[in-house]
Amino acid sequence: MRPASIDEVRPVQQAVLRPAGPLAGDQPHPPDWLHFAAEINGEVVGACSVGPSDWVHLDVCVLPTPTWQLRSMSVLAQYRGGVGRQLLIAAVSGAQAAGANCVWANARVPALNLYLRGGWTIVGQPWDKPGVGPHRYVVLRWGT
Repeated sequence: MRPASIDEVRPVQQAVLRPAGPLAGDQPHPPDWLHFAAEINGEVVGACSVGPSDWVHLDVCVLPTPTWQLRSMSVLAQYRGGVGRQLLIAAVSGAQAAGANCVWANARVPALNLYLRGGWTIVGQPWDKPGVGPHRYVVLRWGT
């Protein structure tokens, strides 16, 4: 795992999460966000992005501030089974080093076990992201 630029991670993120192209409403990552790449034999095979983002779902739960959001968690199918866990560790470490007290994400339902194995908690009810499918909010808290 290593820090990376958005240009390095975006091709994997798009291939895994948006193979048919962007969806209406997709937003670019803010310029102050951190990006992490999993690299094997010089090829980026997994990526994620994390950065400051307010938790606005106060009807679901209250989180310790400042909150950061994990987005665009993606691992090429043939490399799943450990790479994602290492990316989560790198992203959380980056958020902690920057002063975050919590990280949250919109997790695809099929990926929930990755987050649960990493100590994250599912909060709120399932919801459907148009064009993507069922999601849950997941959070990892360490601050007060």
